[in-house]
Amino acid sequence: MDKSKSLEEAKVFLEKKKKILMNLGVISMIVVAIFFICLDTKKKAFERDKQIILEKHLRKQDFLIYGANICAPPLRFLDEDGVYKGVVVDYISLLSLEMGVEIKTEPYEWEEALWRLKEGETDFCDMFVNEERAKDYVFTDPIYNLRTVLAVKEESKFSFNDINEMKIATEKGDYANYYIEKNFPQADLFFVDNVGAGMDLLLLGQVDAVIGDEPIVSYYIGKKSAQIRMINTALYEEPVVLGLPRKNADLLPIVNQAIKEVNKKGQLEKIQQKWFGISTPLKDANGAKKYIRLGIISGGALLILVGTIAANNHSLKRQVRIRTRELEASKNELQLIFDSIPEYILMVDQFGKVVNANRGILEYTGLDPSLCFGHCCDTILNKFSLGYRNIISDEKGLQDEKMLVKTGKRIYEVKIYRLSEFERGTLITLRDITLDEVNKKQLLQSSKMLAVGQLAAGMAHQIRNPLSIIRMHTYMLRENQNMDETGKKSLKYIDENVQKAGGIIDNVMNFWRVSGNQIETINLSKNFGDIISLHENLLSKKEIEVEIVCDSELWFRCNEEALKHILVNLVSNAIDAMERLDKIILLGEKIEDGVLIQCIDTGCGIAEENMENLFNPFFTTKELGKGTGLGLFVVYSEVEKLSGSIKVDSKLGEGTCFTIKLPLGEEY
Repeated sequence: MDKSKSLEEAKVFLEKKKKILMNLGVISMIVVAIFFICLDTKKKAFERDKQIILEKHLRKQDFLIYGANICAPPLRFLDEDGVYKGVVVDYISLLSLEMGVEIKTEPYEWEEALWRLKEGETDFCDMFVNEERAKDYVFTDPIYNLRTVLAVKEESKFSFNDINEMKIATEKGDYANYYIEKNFPQADLFFVDNVGAGMDLLLLGQVDAVIGDEPIVSYYIGKKSAQIRMINTALYEEPVVLGLPRKNADLLPIVNQAIKEVNKKGQLEKIQQKWFGISTPLKDANGAKKYIRLGIISGGALLILVGTIAANNHSLKRQVRIRTRELEASKNELQLIFDSIPEYILMVDQFGKVVNANRGILEYTGLDPSLCFGHCCDTILNKFSLGYRNIISDEKGLQDEKMLVKTGKRIYEVKIYRLSEFERGTLITLRDITLDEVNKKQLLQSSKMLAVGQLAAGMAHQIRNPLSIIRMHTYMLRENQNMDETGKKSLKYIDENVQKAGGIIDNVMNFWRVSGNQIETINLSKNFGDIISLHENLLSKKEIEVEIVCDSELWFRCNEEALKHILVNLVSNAIDAMERLDKIILLGEKIEDGVLIQCIDTGCGIAEENMENLFNPFFTTKELGKGTGLGLFVVYSEVEKLSGSIKVDSKLGEGTCFTIKLPLGEEY
């Protein structure tokens, strides 16, 4: 009974095992089928895309162009019969067959070949890869390996360790130049058109060595002289690729596929045997073995894993794509907001290198982002007369800070925000507050002027009362019949001075009268006289002569308050610039399209280096406490408000002329 039960259990176990194996077999077949279906679908999609891409690139011409070195035998060279041939030229012919398009080969000097490729006049060229070339080209998979060597005279004692002390002939534009300059900076490079020309210089003793690719150097040693040898140690051994212009990057998959097919068929070995014999310096034999091993391992792993990964992989990729798009959109939105902020913003890391900067600060400084991002922030801050270590130092701690900085014509409020310890960086904002400061000082000045005006009005009222009493009593005294001539003359003198004092009070009151933006019909000659009266004390003290050249009937429409501000500041500046016995000329005349006003002085003049800053706010050459630097700024601003123009002519030591043109006004 027990034996029968055990047998039954064994049969059930075998059945289950059989079913499991069958299911595994079915699953494996399905996986393989799916794999080949995907492969076929991918191949068809590749062929379809290939046709579209090739049609785009062949639209103007029915062929592609390979352009390379004209004289680099046996890799590529122009033969005596005028045919461009060599190892690489043959390889390009095979690529042409695999790609299904004609590829023309064109020989150039090496520098010209690289230039034409960069400009898109040719479609590809074989080369080594370096950082500089990566800026202009995209690169295919490797097509072969190549060693670069040094050739010296047979009798010379130079070795690999002597490169820094050698004068080396090298081809213009060659990758070897980049390698030597980077690793042997003291070596003296002498540029030639090709390796053959370098060999000639070596034989003449004009250079110590020639650098070149091993097959080319070997070729010229065999052709030119047995007196030349190669230094045993190779400079480097690097894979050679095809470089394409960056705008042709969509050709890369097509060219890579063709390279793969040519190498898979072993065509490169046949070409090498044609040019070199059995021994070949080009092919990396271990490369194929590595790919075969990798293919076997990958194939086995694929059969096991593809079934479980395929479904999850598709879903995961989809989620990653969605999330990536969301993050990209969010990043772009934040960058847009960041760039639209009117303040200048700079974000730096803990080492003072720029992490980000908004568009405003880049446009103001005129710097390209590539010259800023990842570089020291002083590149930007120096434009504001700031230095990173001047505003941020360990001694200042981690507190946020604020400071005012004046640079050139502008004033900036600089705020420094320390980011969290985790981010370990600093946010710097710069806000242009020049206009705010000007408005603040103008408001303060206006308040002072208003106070002075109110004081002047009060004083005028108080002075008018005693003047009225004096005038009344002189009238009463004049009625006295017994008054002699001397008394009458004294009374006349008193009346004249009372009248003059009254005129001065009226002039002061007129000047301080608030007129706002009201446009009035004004007499220019009278305004000149009023302004001169206000400065009469200073003019008399310095014995300055004043000449007014203006038609007494010159009337025009203007804001009188603005005109007074202009004239007061110009005359005040002229007086400050003059010594005793100098002269001021106020000239006014009608011109075809307006009124011409000139304030001319024979003072000290203005230095040429100060001319461009003359109308800037807070700019003054006066001693500390004697000038606010706002006078000529007010003049310029008021002239602008009146739709006029102003210019300055000055010569140091001779004098200055301010010329103002104002419109006549609506009625004139």
